[in-house]
Amino acid sequence: MPLSILGMGTALPETTVTQDESLRIAQLLAEGHPELIDTLSRLYPKTTIQQRHVVHDPIMLKNLLSKAEIANQEADEIRSNGGPGTFHRLQLVDKAAGPLAAEAALKALEEAGLSAADVTHLVTVSSTAGSAPGFDSALIESIGLSKHVERTNVGMMMCQAAMNGLRVSNAFASSETDAVVLMVSLEICSAHYDLQPMPKKLVTNAIFADGAAAVVGTSRPTSDWQVDLSRGYLLNNERDNLRVAFGDQGLDIRLSTKVPLLIEDKLGDWVKGWLNESGMKLSDIRSWAIHPGGPKILEAASASLGITRQDIQDSWDVLSDVGNMSSPTVLFILDRLRKRNAELPCVAIAFGPGLTIEATLIGKAAAGVANTDPQDIAA
Repeated sequence: MPLSILGMGTALPETTVTQDESLRIAQLLAEGHPELIDTLSRLYPKTTIQQRHVVHDPIMLKNLLSKAEIANQEADEIRSNGGPGTFHRLQLVDKAAGPLAAEAALKALEEAGLSAADVTHLVTVSSTAGSAPGFDSALIESIGLSKHVERTNVGMMMCQAAMNGLRVSNAFASSETDAVVLMVSLEICSAHYDLQPMPKKLVTNAIFADGAAAVVGTSRPTSDWQVDLSRGYLLNNERDNLRVAFGDQGLDIRLSTKVPLLIEDKLGDWVKGWLNESGMKLSDIRSWAIHPGGPKILEAASASLGITRQDIQDSWDVLSDVGNMSSPTVLFILDRLRKRNAELPCVAIAFGPGLTIEATLIGKAAAGVANTDPQDIAA
């Protein structure tokens, strides 16, 4: 049986930064580059983000948002040394990751009516953490998971990674009748903020945030929110349009302006073909959870799929409320859809380096859509 989602939980760092405050910091760090300051003043309002939850060096953040003299001193020091190196940044990640993961996991288990001792499989998802043992082992100890829990980590797949995590979780549930799967997706994107802004990195600085989300599911069909199908799509010869790698100051994220254009051009036809293989049409889908990589990504996805902004309002709302947290973001959207009893079936979509698209179909059976053999369609 497919993975039946019984509980979900989310967690956010305590520290919040409004988008106006983020703009002030970005402009301060770009001092001496008037062309960048002008671009920033136009870019940040267009993100539609109101605030972001972040894990930052608290002293550095406080100084950058302090009165002019202190803020300028902090900015001058950053400009002189490039800001914290990767080692220091990953220390911040390691300190924050465990508690965030535990909070999200416990919420999901509570909603599912299960205990940590019931979990047989732990799937962790992250591209911003960088140590071993990681937050998976910290989670085992902090919430009381079995020392024998089967662990799988999905790493360096960025915004699409929760979709890959759901695929792995679904495989465990489908192959083991007694499986109880806990999946936790966690990203600390702010630890990789580029403190010496370059034109090609302005967008990533403006949209990325921190958070964690967890899913608990079993093979027992006790929920309408069942993971039915998943599919990935690697676009040919588009590797350079979205690339991620570790550098001297954390992750080096390169996001091309071509990405929304590629999504608008490719997404709709690909999703139609994928659904057609299961005897479904786009019009059969009642809910959408589309990863809000940014406003242009959501606009491109809507145009390509022929759906309206209202159809993906939850995606817009999550972007506004908490920004783009990379992999957990689509789970925040699914959590909202579940909590308001959104109609099924639902399709969740996220995008990642490659350029890749990942999609998951949820709740097909509950919607009363008949299972169709693809061979019958082709005949």
